[in-house]
Amino acid sequence: MLDRSAILSRIPHQGASCLLDTCLAWSATTLHATSRAHCDSHNPLRRNGQLGPIVGAEIAMQAAALHGTLTGETSSPPGYLAALRDVVIACDRLDNPAYGTLHIHVSKEHGMAGGLAYAFSVTAEDGTLLVKGRGTVVLRQETELA
Repeated sequence: MLDRSAILSRIPHQGASCLLDTCLAWSATTLHATSRAHCDSHNPLRRNGQLGPIVGAEIAMQAAALHGTLTGETSSPPGYLAALRDVVIACDRLDNPAYGTLHIHVSKEHGMAGGLAYAFSVTAEDGTLLVKGRGTVVLRQETELA
């Protein structure tokens, strides 16, 4: 298990921009994390006093970034989100305290030199699906200056 400080040491998202609280488990292809950032009234992704459900995809892709660092797939410089696909949003807004602790599951579908593809789901504490989909991360390549 990793706590927030261990997560912060591994991903580029820092301070309030890091939306993960713990990483409960990971393997070569999967990761299970938790978050309560959706209940934070100072969450930097809030707009007009609420947190839209698409923020679930951001939380999940942060979990994918964490997975990449834990498995050695990524290092510095980090990658960036290039695409979201097959996104299903099953809630009106993400900031409902009744959801309790969010559970984030990511599963690496493909890994190649230039990027990674992950399937993800974000569920409420009781297992209710909130957001799911797939995301592609393009890894930044270090270039040498001549």
